[in-house]
Amino acid sequence: MVRLPTLNVNWSRDRVYVIRRGVVACCILFCLIGAGVETAAAQRSWPRADTASAAGAATAATAAANEPTAVTRKQVPDSGKQGALRKTQNAQNGDDKAAQSVDWKGPTGKQPDLSQYSDLSVEVSLAKQRVYVKSGGQTIYTMIASTGVDDATPHGSYTIDTRGEHFYNAEEGMGADYWVQFYGSYLFHSVPTGEAFGDYLPEEGAKLGQPASHGCVRLTVADAQWFYGQVPDGTLVTIA
Repeated sequence: MVRLPTLNVNWSRDRVYVIRRGVVACCILFCLIGAGVETAAAQRSWPRADTASAAGAATAATAAANEPTAVTRKQVPDSGKQGALRKTQNAQNGDDKAAQSVDWKGPTGKQPDLSQYSDLSVEVSLAKQRVYVKSGGQTIYTMIASTGVDDATPHGSYTIDTRGEHFYNAEEGMGADYWVQFYGSYLFHSVPTGEAFGDYLPEEGAKLGQPASHGCVRLTVADAQWFYGQVPDGTLVTIA
């Protein structure tokens, strides 16, 4: 029997094993490459924290920019009814301060010479405790006053009638200087006095600017003297 040489057979077998191993290695390599590619693609699709934060900050900034700017009331100018209300409040505050610091002996302000004016009238504000002397409907002088307690001063339209320098009411225990009659026993006059002319009662003078009389209209001493000497008879008086 002929014995075949083994060298060639072993060589062929080894060659097959080498080829197989090469194929397996290539497959493993291709699998690893494919996995790496998929991983890289997945990582690219993931949202990054810094990107999300930047996007959120940009969105917040845009929203803040689109929101209307808040303004305080001081930045908005008064207009219409608000402006009128503000002026009324300021005027009332001014009246209150004047009442608190009133000089019941002196004039309320600069007293005009009424001989230089025409179409005179007098308006008494019970709410503001003020007397307004007007010419042609325009106020030319304002006086602080005290009208009747419990709305005792009559309301309506009257005219200036008689006048005098002093009176004393024994029943009430007080009088006044520089009185000017506008209706019956109702008068414009100075702050109250005792029995004598010029004997003013400081405790009564301190009440000026608030209702304090029995119905007459009290004025400072200087304003009462000015009113007595300047406002002519027949002048229209309106009380409301």
